Amino acid sequence: MESLPICNVSEVHSAAMQKLQIQVLNTIYIGEMKNSFRRAELDDFGVIKSTFMKAFWDDPIMRWLFPYDSQFRKLTGMADYLRKLVAYNHGLVTPDVVAFSLWIPPGRPDVEVEGGTESTEVPTEELISKFVALMNSIVANTPREEHWYLQFVGTHPDWQGQGIGSMLIREGLSWARRDGLGVYLETETIENVAYYRHLGFEVRTEWDITSDGPHMWGMWHPARE
Repeated sequence: MESLPICNVSEVHSAAMQKLQIQVLNTIYIGEMKNSFRRAELDDFGVIKSTFMKAFWDDPIMRWLFPYDSQFRKLTGMADYLRKLVAYNHGLVTPDVVAFSLWIPPGRPDVEVEGGTESTEVPTEELISKFVALMNSIVANTPREEHWYLQFVGTHPDWQGQGIGSMLIREGLSWARRDGLGVYLETETIENVAYYRHLGFEVRTEWDITSDGPHMWGMWHPARE
C-alpha cells in the first residue's frame, strides 16, 4: 500500500491565515480606492500609458488601428494624443494609477503639451488613413451642444469589476452637473453600451467607421440640475 504524505497542520493553518489576510487587505484596499482619486499629472503619463495598453488590449478600435501586438505596444501616433489629454488637467487617476479617466472640457480647446513628443516612429500610410477615417466619423457625430467629453476611461484588468471606473466617471458627471451641461462619449462594444446606460447615458448615434471598420456608438448623458 502506498503511504500518503503527512500533512503538517500548522503549515496548512499558516497558509490559510496568509490567504485570509491577503483577502482582507485587498478588500480594504479596494474600499479605499473606490473613494480615492486625484487629478492626473504629466508625471503620471508613463503609468497611464501602461494601464491604457492593458485596459484597451482587446478594444476593437485600438486593434483595428494596431492589429499586431508589437504595433499596439508602440502606440504610434496615439501616445502623443494621450499626453495631450493629460495636459488638459481634467484627467482623474487612482493613487497608483490602476484606473484613469481622461476628460476634455466644454468647447474642446486646444492645449499646449510641454516636453516634446512621445512617438518617435513615423506612422504608416495605412495608419494615417485609418486615423483620418476615425476622426472624420467622430467629428460627424459629435453633438453640437456644449458638453463635457469623456475621451477615455480605463481600469487595469486585475482591478476591473470593482466600481473604480464608475467612480471616476461619476466625478466627471458632477462637473457637468455643476455647469448645467451634458456629457458625451463614444464606445465600441455592446457590453460597454450597457455599462454606460447603467450610469445614465443613452445611445444618440451609431455608425461604422468604414465599410470594413469597427462599429461605434455615440452616447449622451443629459444635463442634470
